[in-house]
Amino acid sequence: MTQQPTLTDRVSPRPHGPDIVARLDRLPVLKPHIVWIALIAVNLMIEYYDNGLFIYIAPALQSDANLTTGQIGTIGSAFFVGMLIGALIGGRLADRFGRRTVLVWATVVYSLASLMSAALPEYSWMLLSRIITGIGVQAATSILLVYIAEMFPARSRGRFVAVATIAFTVTAPVLGALALFLLPNSAPGTWRYLFLFGAIGLIIAPAIRFLLPESVRWQVAQGDLDAADKQVADLEAHAVRAGKPLPEPIVRAEAGTNFTLRELLRNRNILRLVAIVGFGWFGATLGLYMYQNWSVYVLIDSLHYSESDAYSLQFVWSLVYAVTPLATALLIDRVERKTLILWSSLASALPILALGLATSNLVVAIAGGAAGILTGVVFSVYYAYIPETMPTEARGLGTGVIFSIGRFGGVVSGVLGAAIYSADEWGLDRSGLMIGAAAVYVVSALVVFGLGPKTANRSLEEVSANELRTTD
Repeated sequence: MTQQPTLTDRVSPRPHGPDIVARLDRLPVLKPHIVWIALIAVNLMIEYYDNGLFIYIAPALQSDANLTTGQIGTIGSAFFVGMLIGALIGGRLADRFGRRTVLVWATVVYSLASLMSAALPEYSWMLLSRIITGIGVQAATSILLVYIAEMFPARSRGRFVAVATIAFTVTAPVLGALALFLLPNSAPGTWRYLFLFGAIGLIIAPAIRFLLPESVRWQVAQGDLDAADKQVADLEAHAVRAGKPLPEPIVRAEAGTNFTLRELLRNRNILRLVAIVGFGWFGATLGLYMYQNWSVYVLIDSLHYSESDAYSLQFVWSLVYAVTPLATALLIDRVERKTLILWSSLASALPILALGLATSNLVVAIAGGAAGILTGVVFSVYYAYIPETMPTEARGLGTGVIFSIGRFGGVVSGVLGAAIYSADEWGLDRSGLMIGAAAVYVVSALVVFGLGPKTANRSLEEVSANELRTTD
């Protein structure tokens, strides 16, 4: 029987960046990881609530405020304009000031903006509040995904992303239930109360500050090796007390200093990856919101469901969506990320097409549930994949740039969706929306599959060494 080495045998008396990161990567799953992922999931629940809320309130908002279809589309796009800005700002600030600090303040920003949306009645102010909400939500989301990539064991990184997305499957039926019971035949302005729930982040922010440690990889990149070494040593001590084995660490190359945006744009290898993965994320985001953000509207306006029936069906779809994390967890660390993106995108296109072409209520109901599950898998895999493709010194900024490219798809979805849906002379209506959504899913996934890097079950340093570090 091999003797378990003592903690003092494993910890170098002189901390060295690559050694610290290698020790972090070989850790088993520990109780602190469970606490961290729980905090991350709760934060994602609130973010998803703020993101998904507009799907449900759009018909009531249009009726109460006497808005045109174009104005509804513009408000929907405003949120994604904010997300585009938030991805860039959040990523850059996280590289400079730390993952945890920026996450705390991003959570505060989107919570206050949600209160602003509830309080302000005028169209232009609603646009502003949704932009600010989008800034905070996307800044927080980008950092959370970077954090999972940097702090969780390499062998189970994908499954932790899948666990975090349980937040979406919990929040979706909550949103559906609130909309179903509060919005149909409600008094004018009832939808405003739904925005108040988005302010719960003001309670979560202090918990993040005191319970979530700073990223070890960020500390190493900043040269704060003593703090990074202490964190890893504490985690190793947890493993020793739990009787869990600690494999020999595999030391990779040391990370460089943080990139500026100009340096990132001048590095052809990183820029190539940003373009490839960003295009894929753009297509997935555009496709998702072209079908999803207009789904309730299509049920009521095009398929002539009553408000109550439309919200009831959306609620059932949100319950079915609970299958997504399980499907993702079973596949994400067994199948290469970019391969899974292609398979799940091709599968997603089929029920989306059915939503655009079917006239049977049964087919519409089944297609909506299947589309929710399959597009959820696509998004979950991207959430793991995007930060994995970037080296530590550019991970916050690079991930932010990719998310900005993708969120531009959200911006386009509102305006383009309204244009297609309102183009009566083309005779497209809902079919044009859904055919377009399915097409961009397939095309964008093919690009990522053909040109993107492999990342599953690899250390982040190995991905960087193989795919990104060569400079011209």
